[in-house]
Amino acid sequence: MEVKYLNQKDFDIKIASFSSYIKKLTDVIEVQDGILNVVFVNDKYIRALNKAYRDKDEPTDVLSFSYGPDDLIGEVYVSVETAERQAKEHKHPLSDELIRLIVHGILHVHGYDHEKEVDYKKMLAKEKEVLGKIVEG
Repeated sequence: MEVKYLNQKDFDIKIASFSSYIKKLTDVIEVQDGILNVVFVNDKYIRALNKAYRDKDEPTDVLSFSYGPDDLIGEVYVSVETAERQAKEHKHPLSDELIRLIVHGILHVHGYDHEKEVDYKKMLAKEKEVLGKIVEG
């Protein structure tokens, strides 16, 4: 899986620290071959996506779209504005919050979900395995 980051310059996001977590994630789960786009957006943009695809007229922190086993396997949209608020709330750096959301989104692209308690526990365990102290739960 090749991860491509889009709009990171618009938000002045340093992506270098993400690579070790992405590598660890690929060691923890079986990932699809292909490209996965991580797109950094603002609250207005993610709110429109959330309304269109989930019928929820509010911003959210991360949305994931899985496209299957083609060249582009999926996309993860991260609201930087929401991530900034959550980073302050959890008292950790924005980079920690962004990688938490990216890992969460990539897990969704690869079939993980948290609608049921048993699935939530499995997904959280994978997040903790990859992120260590960053994840709260």
